Amino acid sequence: MGRVLSILAIGMGGYYLFQKRFRVINAVLGNSMMRRFFVRSLMNIPAIRNRMMGSVFSQGPKPI
Repeated sequence: MGRVLSILAIGMGGYYLFQKRFRVINAVLGNSMMRRFFVRSLMNIPAIRNRMMGSVFSQGPKPI
């Protein structure tokens, strides 16, 4: 019974976060430390890094 309640609580929490996802993202990225961590994490992914660097230096995005 406890496991069912846990799954139900996780599902309801996920639904609530999905409904408020933009507020959650703004709250998380509003913190400078979290924003730096998020950007560093994204820049460690080669496909995203190449695409962003291509757009910054006007070479256009490279096809994947």
